[in-house]
Amino acid sequence: METLSDELLIQAYSDAKTYNLNLDFIRLLEDEILRRIVVKLISESKIENIPTISSLPIDSNVVNEYFNLA
Repeated sequence: METLSDELLIQAYSDAKTYNLNLDFIRLLEDEILRRIVVKLISESKIENIPTISSLPIDSNVVNEYFNLA
């Protein structure tokens, strides 16, 4: 998944949701989006403590902000 550009990842996620593709595939895309967000936040030192989070729903505003699509 790391070879996918951010733009292609978001497009794949959007298309997967639009066409009601397999839920496991959608979750895989969500996990990758969240992983990239966390990596970016850490690399930019925007967060100091990472709380344990059992489940994070994808928030389109966060995704748009991360990928500068807003």
